[in-house]
Amino acid sequence: MIEILFVIYKVLFWLTEFNCVYYCILFLIGILFPRQKYPMAEDKEKFCIFVPCHNEGSVIKATVLNYAAINYDENLFDIYFIADNCADNTADEIKRAIEEVGCANFHILERSEKDPRKNGKPHALRWAISMLESGDGFYDKYDMLMILDADNFVDADILKHINSQYLSYKPKKRPTMIQTYLDCKNNRGLVAKGYFASYRITGTFWHTAKQKLRLVPAIGGTGYAVTTEFLKSIGGFNCTSLTEDLEIQTKATIKNKIIVYNRNVRIYDEKPTKIKQSFVQRTRWAQGHWYLFFKFVPLLFLQLFNLKTIKATFRKIDMMIYLMSKLLIICATLASALVVFFFFYDRSIKLIPDYFGILGYFLLAVSLLVIPLSSLYDGTKKEKRRVLIDFIPNYISMMVVSIIDTLAIFVGLFKCGNQRVWKKTAHKITEMNTDDTEGQNASVQPVLPSNIMSADKDTKEHRTA
Repeated sequence: MIEILFVIYKVLFWLTEFNCVYYCILFLIGILFPRQKYPMAEDKEKFCIFVPCHNEGSVIKATVLNYAAINYDENLFDIYFIADNCADNTADEIKRAIEEVGCANFHILERSEKDPRKNGKPHALRWAISMLESGDGFYDKYDMLMILDADNFVDADILKHINSQYLSYKPKKRPTMIQTYLDCKNNRGLVAKGYFASYRITGTFWHTAKQKLRLVPAIGGTGYAVTTEFLKSIGGFNCTSLTEDLEIQTKATIKNKIIVYNRNVRIYDEKPTKIKQSFVQRTRWAQGHWYLFFKFVPLLFLQLFNLKTIKATFRKIDMMIYLMSKLLIICATLASALVVFFFFYDRSIKLIPDYFGILGYFLLAVSLLVIPLSSLYDGTKKEKRRVLIDFIPNYISMMVVSIIDTLAIFVGLFKCGNQRVWKKTAHKITEMNTDDTEGQNASVQPVLPSNIMSADKDTKEHRTA
Protein backbone atom coordinates (compact mmCIF):
# COMPACT_ATOMS: atom_id res chain seq x y z
CA MET A 1 0.00 0.00 0.00
CA ILE A 2 2.80 2.41 0.91
CA GLU A 3 4.54 1.64 -2.39
CA ILE A 4 1.36 2.48 -4.31
CA LEU A 5 0.96 5.77 -2.43
CA PHE A 6 4.60 6.60 -3.15
CA VAL A 7 4.07 6.03 -6.90
CA ILE A 8 0.95 8.19 -6.80
CA TYR A 9 2.92 10.88 -5.01
CA LYS A 10 5.65 10.80 -7.66
CA VAL A 11 3.12 11.25 -10.47
CA LEU A 12 1.39 14.11 -8.65
CA PHE A 13 4.75 15.68 -7.83
CA TRP A 14 5.94 15.71 -11.44
CA LEU A 15 2.66 17.12 -12.70
CA THR A 16 2.84 19.87 -10.06
CA GLU A 17 6.47 20.65 -10.90
CA PHE A 18 5.65 20.88 -14.60
CA ASN A 19 2.83 23.34 -13.92
CA CYS A 20 4.97 25.50 -11.62
CA VAL A 21 7.91 25.60 -14.03
CA TYR A 22 5.63 26.42 -16.96
CA TYR A 23 4.06 29.42 -15.22
CA CYS A 24 7.40 30.59 -13.83
CA ILE A 25 8.76 30.67 -17.38
CA LEU A 26 5.77 32.76 -18.43
CA PHE A 27 6.35 35.03 -15.44
CA LEU A 28 10.01 35.60 -16.38
CA ILE A 29 9.12 36.28 -20.02
CA GLY A 30 6.50 38.76 -18.83
CA ILE A 31 9.18 40.59 -16.85
CA LEU A 32 11.53 40.76 -19.84
CA PHE A 33 8.92 41.89 -22.36
CA PRO A 34 6.36 44.02 -20.50
CA ARG A 35 5.56 46.61 -23.15
CA GLN A 36 2.99 46.56 -25.92
CA LYS A 37 3.28 48.98 -28.81
CA TYR A 38 1.19 49.59 -31.89
CA PRO A 39 0.35 52.76 -33.84
CA MET A 40 -2.86 54.51 -32.86
CA ALA A 41 -5.24 54.20 -35.83
CA GLU A 42 -8.23 56.21 -36.96
CA ASP A 43 -11.58 55.01 -35.59
CA LYS A 44 -12.71 52.40 -38.10
CA GLU A 45 -14.12 49.14 -36.70
CA LYS A 46 -17.78 49.22 -35.71
CA PHE A 47 -18.54 47.83 -32.27
CA CYS A 48 -21.63 46.38 -30.69
CA ILE A 49 -21.32 46.38 -26.90
CA PHE A 50 -23.59 44.14 -24.84
CA VAL A 51 -24.06 44.78 -21.13
CA PRO A 52 -26.16 41.98 -19.57
CA CYS A 53 -27.98 43.22 -16.44
CA HIS A 54 -29.91 41.08 -13.97
CA ASN A 55 -31.23 43.01 -10.95
CA GLU A 56 -28.50 45.64 -11.15
CA GLY A 57 -30.62 48.64 -10.17
CA SER A 58 -28.18 49.74 -7.46
CA VAL A 59 -25.16 50.13 -9.78
CA ILE A 60 -26.39 50.45 -13.35
CA LYS A 61 -26.74 54.24 -13.41
CA ALA A 62 -23.07 54.72 -12.50
CA THR A 63 -22.18 52.24 -15.23
CA VAL A 64 -24.21 54.04 -17.91
CA LEU A 65 -22.65 57.37 -16.93
CA ASN A 66 -19.17 55.87 -17.05
CA TYR A 67 -19.69 54.46 -20.55
CA ALA A 68 -20.86 57.87 -21.72
CA ALA A 69 -17.22 58.99 -21.43
CA ILE A 70 -15.96 56.43 -23.98
CA ASN A 71 -13.78 58.28 -26.48
CA TYR A 72 -14.68 56.82 -29.89
CA ASP A 73 -16.70 57.94 -32.90
CA GLU A 74 -20.27 57.56 -31.62
CA ASN A 75 -21.39 56.52 -35.10
CA LEU A 76 -19.13 53.48 -34.85
CA PHE A 77 -20.42 51.87 -31.68
CA ASP A 78 -23.72 51.02 -30.03
CA ILE A 79 -24.23 49.93 -26.44
CA TYR A 80 -27.13 47.64 -25.63
CA PHE A 81 -28.03 47.22 -21.97
CA ILE A 82 -29.85 43.89 -21.68
CA ALA A 83 -32.32 44.02 -18.78
CA ASP A 84 -32.53 40.26 -18.34
CA ASN A 85 -35.49 38.99 -16.27
CA CYS A 86 -35.10 41.82 -13.78
CA ALA A 87 -37.33 41.87 -10.70
CA ASP A 88 -36.11 45.27 -9.54
CA ASN A 89 -35.90 48.76 -11.09
CA THR A 90 -32.94 48.01 -13.39
CA ALA A 91 -34.80 48.80 -16.62
CA ASP A 92 -36.15 52.10 -15.28
CA GLU A 93 -32.71 53.11 -14.01
CA ILE A 94 -31.17 52.37 -17.42
CA LYS A 95 -33.81 54.42 -19.22
CA ARG A 96 -33.36 57.39 -16.88
CA ALA A 97 -29.57 57.23 -17.15
CA ILE A 98 -29.64 57.03 -20.96
CA GLU A 99 -31.95 60.03 -21.04
CA GLU A 100 -29.58 61.89 -18.71
CA VAL A 101 -26.46 61.29 -20.81
CA GLY A 102 -28.34 61.90 -24.06
CA CYS A 103 -26.36 59.32 -26.06
CA ALA A 104 -28.29 58.26 -29.16
CA ASN A 105 -26.16 55.12 -29.47
CA PHE A 106 -27.21 53.80 -26.02
CA HIS A 107 -30.14 51.38 -26.08
CA ILE A 108 -32.05 49.06 -23.77
CA LEU A 109 -33.33 45.56 -24.54
CA GLU A 110 -35.76 44.04 -22.06
CA ARG A 111 -35.91 40.27 -21.86
CA SER A 112 -38.49 38.15 -20.09
CA GLU A 113 -37.85 34.41 -20.09
CA LYS A 114 -39.91 32.13 -17.86
CA ASP A 115 -37.97 28.95 -18.65
CA PRO A 116 -35.35 28.60 -15.83
CA ARG A 117 -33.19 26.52 -18.18
CA LYS A 118 -32.71 29.59 -20.38
CA ASN A 119 -31.61 32.03 -17.70
CA GLY A 120 -28.13 33.42 -17.37
CA LYS A 121 -25.62 35.47 -19.31
CA PRO A 122 -25.03 33.17 -22.35
CA HIS A 123 -28.77 32.91 -23.00
CA ALA A 124 -29.19 36.67 -22.71
CA LEU A 125 -26.38 37.27 -25.21
CA ARG A 126 -27.81 34.81 -27.72
CA TRP A 127 -31.25 36.37 -27.38
CA ALA A 128 -29.87 39.88 -27.91
CA ILE A 129 -28.01 38.84 -31.07
CA SER A 130 -31.15 37.24 -32.49
CA MET A 131 -33.17 40.37 -31.68
CA LEU A 132 -30.71 42.63 -33.52
CA GLU A 133 -30.28 40.22 -36.43
CA SER A 134 -34.04 40.10 -36.95
CA GLY A 135 -34.18 43.90 -36.89
CA ASP A 136 -31.54 46.16 -38.43
CA GLY A 137 -28.99 43.36 -38.54
CA PHE A 138 -26.06 42.27 -36.42
CA TYR A 139 -23.42 40.26 -38.29
CA ASP A 140 -23.28 42.57 -41.31
CA LYS A 141 -23.77 45.76 -39.34
CA TYR A 142 -20.98 45.30 -36.75
CA ASP A 143 -17.35 44.23 -37.00
CA MET A 144 -16.84 43.29 -33.37
CA LEU A 145 -18.93 42.39 -30.35
CA MET A 146 -17.66 43.53 -26.96
CA ILE A 147 -18.93 42.11 -23.66
CA LEU A 148 -19.03 44.23 -20.50
CA ASP A 149 -20.67 43.49 -17.15
CA ALA A 150 -23.24 45.73 -15.50
CA ASP A 151 -20.87 46.74 -12.69
CA ASN A 152 -17.83 47.55 -14.88
CA PHE A 153 -16.05 50.84 -15.39
CA VAL A 154 -13.77 51.27 -18.43
CA ASP A 155 -10.85 53.45 -19.51
CA ALA A 156 -12.12 56.11 -21.89
CA ASP A 157 -9.90 55.00 -24.78
CA ILE A 158 -10.74 51.29 -24.59
CA LEU A 159 -12.33 51.11 -28.06
CA LYS A 160 -9.56 53.19 -29.61
CA HIS A 161 -6.96 50.73 -28.38
CA ILE A 162 -8.87 47.61 -29.40
CA ASN A 163 -9.43 49.16 -32.83
CA SER A 164 -5.76 50.15 -33.18
CA GLN A 165 -4.38 46.83 -31.97
CA TYR A 166 -6.69 44.92 -34.30
CA LEU A 167 -5.76 47.03 -37.34
CA SER A 168 -2.03 46.77 -36.55
CA TYR A 169 -2.10 43.15 -37.79
CA LYS A 170 -2.09 42.22 -41.46
CA PRO A 171 -5.66 41.54 -42.72
CA LYS A 172 -5.25 37.75 -42.91
CA LYS A 173 -3.57 37.53 -39.50
CA ARG A 174 -5.89 39.73 -37.46
CA PRO A 175 -7.02 38.29 -34.13
CA THR A 176 -10.44 36.80 -33.56
CA MET A 177 -10.58 37.93 -29.93
CA ILE A 178 -8.93 40.70 -27.88
CA GLN A 179 -8.97 40.69 -24.08
CA THR A 180 -8.20 43.94 -22.24
CA TYR A 181 -6.52 44.25 -18.84
CA LEU A 182 -9.00 43.10 -16.19
CA ASP A 183 -8.49 45.29 -13.12
CA CYS A 184 -10.37 45.75 -9.85
CA LYS A 185 -13.00 48.34 -9.07
CA ASN A 186 -12.42 47.65 -5.36
CA ASN A 187 -9.47 46.22 -3.43
CA ARG A 188 -10.30 46.99 0.19
CA GLY A 189 -10.72 44.08 2.55
CA LEU A 190 -9.19 40.61 2.87
CA VAL A 191 -10.98 38.92 -0.03
CA ALA A 192 -10.95 41.84 -2.49
CA LYS A 193 -7.22 42.36 -1.93
CA GLY A 194 -6.63 38.72 -2.86
CA TYR A 195 -8.44 39.20 -6.17
CA PHE A 196 -6.51 42.42 -6.80
CA ALA A 197 -3.11 40.78 -6.20
CA SER A 198 -3.94 37.73 -8.31
CA TYR A 199 -5.33 39.72 -11.24
CA ARG A 200 -2.40 42.11 -11.17
CA ILE A 201 0.09 39.24 -11.43
CA THR A 202 -1.74 37.42 -14.22
CA GLY A 203 -2.44 40.64 -16.14
CA THR A 204 1.04 42.07 -15.74
CA PHE A 205 3.09 38.97 -16.47
CA TRP A 206 1.39 35.76 -17.58
CA HIS A 207 -1.05 37.08 -20.19
CA THR A 208 1.61 39.49 -21.46
CA ALA A 209 4.01 36.58 -21.90
CA LYS A 210 1.39 34.50 -23.71
CA GLN A 211 0.74 37.43 -26.02
CA LYS A 212 4.49 37.69 -26.74
CA LEU A 213 4.78 33.94 -27.41
CA ARG A 214 1.60 33.92 -29.53
CA LEU A 215 -0.09 31.47 -27.18
CA VAL A 216 -3.61 31.85 -25.75
CA PRO A 217 -4.20 34.69 -23.26
CA ALA A 218 -7.21 33.91 -21.09
CA ILE A 219 -10.57 35.52 -21.83
CA GLY A 220 -11.85 36.95 -18.58
CA GLY A 221 -15.61 37.05 -19.07
CA THR A 222 -15.75 40.81 -19.50
CA GLY A 223 -13.73 43.47 -21.29
CA TYR A 224 -13.14 41.36 -24.39
CA ALA A 225 -14.07 41.82 -28.03
CA VAL A 226 -14.77 39.08 -30.57
CA THR A 227 -15.24 39.49 -34.30
CA THR A 228 -18.77 39.04 -35.58
CA GLU A 229 -17.31 37.11 -38.52
CA PHE A 230 -16.11 34.40 -36.12
CA LEU A 231 -19.41 34.37 -34.23
CA LYS A 232 -21.29 33.89 -37.48
CA SER A 233 -18.98 31.02 -38.46
CA ILE A 234 -19.82 29.09 -35.27
CA GLY A 235 -23.55 29.80 -35.43
CA GLY A 236 -23.65 32.75 -33.01
CA PHE A 237 -22.88 32.97 -29.32
CA ASN A 238 -23.76 29.33 -28.82
CA CYS A 239 -22.02 28.74 -25.49
CA THR A 240 -23.85 26.55 -22.97
CA SER A 241 -21.52 26.34 -19.96
CA LEU A 242 -21.35 28.48 -16.82
CA THR A 243 -18.02 29.83 -18.10
CA GLU A 244 -19.02 31.08 -21.51
CA ASP A 245 -15.81 33.11 -21.78
CA LEU A 246 -13.58 30.03 -21.48
CA GLU A 247 -15.88 28.12 -23.83
CA ILE A 248 -15.68 30.62 -26.66
CA GLN A 249 -11.93 30.93 -26.10
CA THR A 250 -11.57 27.15 -26.46
CA LYS A 251 -13.72 27.05 -29.59
CA ALA A 252 -11.58 29.77 -31.17
CA THR A 253 -8.41 27.83 -30.35
CA ILE A 254 -9.84 24.61 -31.81
CA LYS A 255 -10.55 26.51 -35.04
CA ASN A 256 -6.95 27.82 -35.09
CA LYS A 257 -7.99 31.41 -34.46
CA ILE A 258 -5.69 33.95 -32.81
CA ILE A 259 -6.48 35.49 -29.41
CA VAL A 260 -4.48 38.50 -28.20
CA TYR A 261 -4.17 40.50 -25.01
CA ASN A 262 -4.17 44.27 -24.54
CA ARG A 263 -2.58 45.55 -21.35
CA ASN A 264 -2.69 49.23 -22.33
CA VAL A 265 -6.33 49.83 -21.37
CA ARG A 266 -8.38 48.39 -18.55
CA ILE A 267 -11.82 47.55 -17.36
CA TYR A 268 -12.59 47.72 -13.64
CA ASP A 269 -14.64 44.87 -12.23
CA GLU A 270 -16.26 44.70 -8.80
CA LYS A 271 -14.76 41.86 -6.76
CA PRO A 272 -16.43 39.94 -3.91
CA THR A 273 -15.70 41.17 -0.40
CA LYS A 274 -17.01 38.18 1.59
CA ILE A 275 -15.57 34.67 1.80
CA LYS A 276 -18.96 33.02 1.12
CA GLN A 277 -19.61 35.28 -1.86
CA SER A 278 -16.19 34.46 -3.29
CA PHE A 279 -16.69 30.73 -2.75
CA VAL A 280 -20.03 30.75 -4.60
CA GLN A 281 -18.51 32.66 -7.52
CA ARG A 282 -15.44 30.44 -7.75
CA THR A 283 -17.51 27.28 -7.47
CA ARG A 284 -19.51 28.47 -10.49
CA TRP A 285 -16.25 29.11 -12.36
CA ALA A 286 -14.95 25.67 -11.38
CA GLN A 287 -18.16 23.95 -12.51
CA GLY A 288 -17.85 25.48 -15.96
CA HIS A 289 -14.10 24.87 -16.13
CA TRP A 290 -14.40 21.16 -15.28
CA TYR A 291 -17.23 20.74 -17.79
CA LEU A 292 -15.08 22.22 -20.57
CA PHE A 293 -12.07 20.18 -19.44
CA PHE A 294 -13.95 16.92 -19.97
CA LYS A 295 -15.56 18.17 -23.18
CA PHE A 296 -12.61 19.68 -25.05
CA VAL A 297 -9.28 18.29 -23.81
CA PRO A 298 -9.70 14.99 -25.74
CA LEU A 299 -10.54 16.94 -28.91
CA LEU A 300 -7.56 19.28 -28.49
CA PHE A 301 -5.29 16.29 -27.90
CA LEU A 302 -6.44 14.57 -31.09
CA GLN A 303 -5.88 17.77 -33.07
CA LEU A 304 -2.20 17.70 -32.10
CA PHE A 305 -1.80 14.89 -34.64
CA ASN A 306 -3.42 16.88 -37.47
CA LEU A 307 -0.54 17.98 -39.71
CA LYS A 308 -2.74 20.65 -41.33
CA THR A 309 -2.82 22.61 -38.06
CA ILE A 310 0.81 22.17 -37.04
CA LYS A 311 1.33 25.96 -36.79
CA ALA A 312 -1.29 26.12 -34.07
CA THR A 313 0.12 23.17 -32.10
CA PHE A 314 1.67 25.20 -29.31
CA ARG A 315 -1.49 27.26 -28.88
CA LYS A 316 -3.48 24.07 -28.50
CA ILE A 317 -1.00 22.64 -26.00
CA ASP A 318 -1.22 25.89 -24.03
CA MET A 319 -5.01 25.71 -24.15
CA MET A 320 -4.91 22.13 -22.89
CA ILE A 321 -2.66 23.14 -19.99
CA TYR A 322 -5.07 25.93 -19.08
CA LEU A 323 -8.07 23.59 -19.22
CA MET A 324 -6.11 21.16 -17.05
CA SER A 325 -5.24 23.84 -14.48
CA LYS A 326 -7.96 22.74 -12.04
CA LEU A 327 -6.71 19.15 -12.26
CA LEU A 328 -3.14 20.32 -11.65
CA ILE A 329 -4.23 22.25 -8.55
CA ILE A 330 -5.88 19.07 -7.22
CA CYS A 331 -2.64 17.19 -7.96
CA ALA A 332 -0.64 19.76 -5.99
CA THR A 333 -3.10 19.55 -3.08
CA LEU A 334 -3.02 15.76 -2.96
CA ALA A 335 0.77 15.72 -3.30
CA SER A 336 1.04 18.07 -0.32
CA ALA A 337 -1.31 15.83 1.67
CA LEU A 338 0.88 12.80 0.89
CA VAL A 339 3.99 14.71 2.02
CA VAL A 340 2.32 15.25 5.38
CA PHE A 341 1.32 11.59 5.52
CA PHE A 342 4.85 10.33 4.80
CA PHE A 343 6.29 12.82 7.29
CA PHE A 344 4.30 11.23 10.11
CA TYR A 345 4.54 7.67 8.75
CA ASP A 346 8.28 7.46 8.06
CA ARG A 347 10.56 10.51 7.90
CA SER A 348 13.34 8.46 6.34
CA ILE A 349 11.45 8.18 3.03
CA LYS A 350 13.15 10.43 0.50
CA LEU A 351 10.37 12.11 -1.45
CA ILE A 352 12.22 14.28 -3.94
CA PRO A 353 15.76 14.53 -5.34
CA ASP A 354 18.01 17.19 -3.79
CA TYR A 355 18.16 19.29 -6.96
CA PHE A 356 14.37 19.50 -7.04
CA GLY A 357 14.47 20.74 -3.49
CA ILE A 358 16.60 23.61 -4.80
CA LEU A 359 14.08 24.18 -7.58
CA GLY A 360 11.35 24.28 -4.96
CA TYR A 361 13.15 27.06 -3.12
CA PHE A 362 13.52 28.95 -6.38
CA LEU A 363 9.79 28.65 -7.08
CA LEU A 364 9.03 29.84 -3.56
CA ALA A 365 11.30 32.86 -4.08
CA VAL A 366 9.52 33.66 -7.35
CA SER A 367 6.13 33.44 -5.64
CA LEU A 368 7.31 35.89 -2.98
CA LEU A 369 8.58 38.33 -5.58
CA VAL A 370 5.61 38.47 -7.93
CA ILE A 371 3.64 41.13 -6.06
CA PRO A 372 6.57 43.52 -5.43
CA LEU A 373 7.71 43.13 -9.05
CA SER A 374 4.21 43.79 -10.35
CA SER A 375 4.36 47.19 -8.65
CA LEU A 376 7.16 48.23 -11.02
CA TYR A 377 5.28 47.85 -14.29
CA ASP A 378 1.75 49.22 -14.23
CA GLY A 379 -0.16 52.21 -12.97
CA THR A 380 0.56 55.65 -11.61
CA LYS A 381 3.39 56.25 -9.14
CA LYS A 382 0.84 56.34 -6.34
CA GLU A 383 -0.62 52.98 -7.37
CA LYS A 384 2.82 51.36 -7.67
CA ARG A 385 3.83 52.66 -4.25
CA ARG A 386 0.64 51.35 -2.70
CA VAL A 387 1.17 47.86 -4.18
CA LEU A 388 4.68 47.76 -2.72
CA ILE A 389 3.64 49.05 0.70
CA ASP A 390 0.77 46.57 0.89
CA PHE A 391 2.91 43.57 -0.07
CA ILE A 392 2.22 41.59 3.13
CA PRO A 393 -1.59 42.24 3.25
CA ASN A 394 -1.84 41.52 -0.49
CA TYR A 395 0.14 38.30 -0.18
CA ILE A 396 -1.88 37.05 2.80
CA SER A 397 -5.12 37.92 1.01
CA MET A 398 -3.95 36.13 -2.14
CA MET A 399 -3.24 33.00 -0.09
CA VAL A 400 -6.72 33.17 1.46
CA VAL A 401 -8.33 33.50 -1.97
CA SER A 402 -6.18 30.60 -3.21
CA ILE A 403 -7.52 28.39 -0.39
CA ILE A 404 -11.09 29.41 -1.26
CA ASP A 405 -10.38 28.62 -4.90
CA THR A 406 -8.94 25.19 -4.07
CA LEU A 407 -12.01 24.25 -2.04
CA ALA A 408 -14.25 25.53 -4.86
CA ILE A 409 -12.35 23.39 -7.37
CA PHE A 410 -13.12 20.21 -5.43
CA VAL A 411 -16.80 21.17 -5.05
CA GLY A 412 -17.05 22.26 -8.69
CA LEU A 413 -15.74 18.87 -9.85
CA PHE A 414 -18.74 17.11 -8.30
CA LYS A 415 -21.18 19.73 -9.59
CA CYS A 416 -19.84 20.10 -13.14
CA GLY A 417 -22.78 18.18 -14.60
CA ASN A 418 -25.01 21.13 -13.71
CA GLN A 419 -24.47 23.94 -16.22
CA ARG A 420 -27.90 25.52 -15.83
CA VAL A 421 -28.12 27.06 -12.38
CA TRP A 422 -26.49 30.49 -12.48
CA LYS A 423 -25.81 31.96 -9.02
CA LYS A 424 -25.41 35.68 -9.48
CA THR A 425 -22.74 37.74 -7.70
CA ALA A 426 -24.46 40.78 -6.19
CA HIS A 427 -23.02 44.22 -7.01
CA LYS A 428 -23.32 47.42 -5.00
CA ILE A 429 -20.22 49.60 -5.53
CA THR A 430 -20.88 52.72 -7.60
CA GLU A 431 -17.43 54.32 -7.40
CA MET A 432 -13.80 53.31 -7.52
CA ASN A 433 -13.15 51.85 -4.07
CA THR A 434 -9.42 51.16 -3.96
CA ASP A 435 -6.55 51.98 -1.65
CA ASP A 436 -4.91 54.28 -4.20
CA THR A 437 -7.96 56.49 -4.90
CA GLU A 438 -9.94 58.89 -2.80
CA GLY A 439 -13.17 57.37 -4.01
CA GLN A 440 -14.25 59.83 -6.68
CA ASN A 441 -17.95 59.30 -7.28
CA ALA A 442 -18.50 57.42 -10.51
CA SER A 443 -21.75 59.22 -11.28
CA VAL A 444 -19.97 62.55 -11.80
CA GLN A 445 -19.10 63.66 -15.34
CA PRO A 446 -16.53 63.03 -16.71
CA VAL A 447 -16.96 59.56 -15.31
CA LEU A 448 -13.33 58.52 -14.91
CA PRO A 449 -11.68 57.52 -11.63
CA SER A 450 -8.80 59.78 -10.66
CA ASN A 451 -6.11 57.23 -11.56
CA ILE A 452 -7.33 56.66 -15.13
CA MET A 453 -5.70 58.67 -17.89
CA SER A 454 -6.01 58.83 -21.64
CA ALA A 455 -4.07 55.92 -23.08
CA ASP A 456 -2.72 58.16 -25.86
CA LYS A 457 -0.78 60.49 -23.57
CA ASP A 458 2.93 59.91 -23.15
CA THR A 459 3.54 60.83 -19.52
CA LYS A 460 5.51 59.32 -16.69
CA GLU A 461 2.31 58.88 -14.74
CA HIS A 462 0.59 57.03 -17.56
CA ARG A 463 0.13 53.29 -17.53
CA THR A 464 2.72 51.38 -19.54
CA ALA A 465 2.04 51.81 -23.27
